[in-house]
Formats: sequence, C-alpha cells, structure tokens
Amino acid sequence: MDLTRHRFARRRHRRRSAGRACAVAAAAALSVLASSAVAAAQATRLPPLTCAAHTLPVRIADPGPADQAMWGQLCFRGDREPATVQLLVHGATYNRLYWNFPYGNGYYSYVDAATAAGYATFDVDRIGNGSSSHPPSSSLTVDAGAVALHDAVTALRAGTADGHPFSRVIIAGHSLGSAETMTEAARYHDVDAAIITGALHALSPAGAGALQASLYPAADAPAFASSGLDPGYLTTLPGTREALFYDPATASPAVVATDEANKDTTTAAELASGASLLAEPPAQQPSYQITVPVLSLVGENDTLFCTGATAYNCANAASVQTFEAQYYSPAAHLKVAVIPDTGHDLALSTTAPFTDVIMTAWSLSVVAP
Repeated sequence: MDLTRHRFARRRHRRRSAGRACAVAAAAALSVLASSAVAAAQATRLPPLTCAAHTLPVRIADPGPADQAMWGQLCFRGDREPATVQLLVHGATYNRLYWNFPYGNGYYSYVDAATAAGYATFDVDRIGNGSSSHPPSSSLTVDAGAVALHDAVTALRAGTADGHPFSRVIIAGHSLGSAETMTEAARYHDVDAAIITGALHALSPAGAGALQASLYPAADAPAFASSGLDPGYLTTLPGTREALFYDPATASPAVVATDEANKDTTTAAELASGASLLAEPPAQQPSYQITVPVLSLVGENDTLFCTGATAYNCANAASVQTFEAQYYSPAAHLKVAVIPDTGHDLALSTTAPFTDVIMTAWSLSVVAP
C-alpha cells in the first residue's frame, strides 16, 4: 500500500510539473508572439500620435454641482479623430500612467495599442488622483467615481473636450476603476461596450488582507508629505507593490521601480464601498444591469482575486467564465480571458502586449473605431 501511494504521488508530481511547464511555455510563447506583433506595429508606418490634455468639470454626486475637475489626455492617430473613443480608468493607488506607462518605449502602453487599432483614447486621472481634484476623502466612493465618469462620457459625446463629439464610447477600467466602470455602465447606459480588467466578483481573503496590510496614510509618504491630503487618503508602503500587483515570472524590476516612483493614492471610503458591492447577491450587482458587450480579463496569478480562490480556478478561463457569468445578464454577452503567469497589473506585466491584443481585437469585434 505504501508503495502504491508512493507511485501515485510520483505520477501526480510529474503531472503537476508537466502542467506547470506547459503553462510557463505557453506564457513565454504568448509573450514572444505579442512582442512580434508590437515590433511589426512599430515597423508599420502608423500615422503620428496626437495628444492633448483637457480638464472637465464633473460631479461626484447626482444630483450635485459640477465642482470637481477631472484631468484627461485625449489621443488619436492621424489628422482626423475617429468616431469611437475609449475612456480609460485606472485603479487604486494609480493614475493615468497605468494605461500609458513611462517606461519601455510603448511596450507598456495600451494608449499606443488602442490608437494603433484606430480608436481615440481619453486616459483620465480619477477624482482624488493625479492632476484631478482632491476633495475630502470621505466623499470619494465607487458611486462618486461613477458619477464623475458619467460626466466624462457625456462631455466626450458632446464634444466638450476638444470640439469633436464622439458617437461611440468604450469604457475600460482596471481594479477599483473597473468597479466604477461597471457602476457607470449599469446606472447610465451611455456607453457602447465595457472592458473590465483586474476585477472579479470575489476577493481572495489572503489578497484582501495583504492589500489592507500594505496601506498607510498617504500624508506619511515622502511623495505626499506636503500635499495636505486628509488621513482618509491612503497609499502603499514602500516595497509592497511587487508582491501585491505582479507575478515574479512576468515582472520587470525596472517597471516595478518606476511603478513605485509614480504611485498614487486611494481612499478608505472607495475601498470600503468597493468591498460592499462584492457582498451583494449576483442579481443585485451593478454588473447585472449592464446591457452592452463586456470583456473581462484577469491575470492567472492575481494576488487580489485569484490566489487562494476556491469558487473558481484562475488557471482555467472556463472556470472563471462560469463564475463571472452569474453576475451579468445575457445582454452583456460576457467574454472572459485569463492571461497566463500574470499578476494583478496586466498592463504593467511583460505579457502586456498580449493583453493589448485581446482588448483591441475584442473592441474591433463589437464597436468599430
């Protein structure tokens, strides 16, 4: 009996090792293919990229006054703006640089990928981050962020930003920005499609604990010491971002260092409201009210949503699809993609070009530029 168990254990170990080796090989192959696609795109004579900064007056309560300022950068290629714009919404402790990272000469830039596919992008600082307004932290919840995003969508459709009205809007969020994206799309029904990244409908208990342990008042960090931010504004402790947001297999040390140098804030109120949303039954989730196509992407080894998860298996896209489908109505035509060997920050991992290919290809399939 002991010998039988020993033989079975050896066979199981070999199967696991082989499966892991296949996953690593697949991730490497995908990275090579994506890198080749990026090189090909760079070799193609793309029209020049035109970008301009705009500040929009927005609300954080509905009804309420438009007394906040949302900063965004509008980009497109060529001399004529397309009909469709992608509104890009970063996550907690980030700002607009998440989607257009200042390292890698465009390798980590979804702005580059989306504009190369023919879309315009409006890459914003959420209220409370970057160059946007910083109201009292207690006023910044997921609902408040959704109201501000709705005003941004309205401005883009009206041509308020630069005189060019966009007839179609795709909204793309990451992490906490995905929670705001889902809430905006569900409440206002003013977008044509939604992309959700780094946000499933169940937090990993271990990941949630790690996130909570990594946060401290932003005013205690050197970068924000003279900002005047109230204690409800939080940021990550030095040296914690790599473990929280990256998989070692696809993390560039230079990217992690640049990430640390450019980190931003979140608020206790928006984190609490985001957690409350996840506690709601599936049919009462904002996502269930979305009536346009939805793409959801997650990293296979996302610390916040995948590590230790038991309701689904992030190594299996079908498992994640089955779990997430209960939180969306059939009208969303939900599609799920899992990026192998990748952590929470899909846009900042070495697999980023592969993520970009999935996002742009899906966008082209549902909403033309």
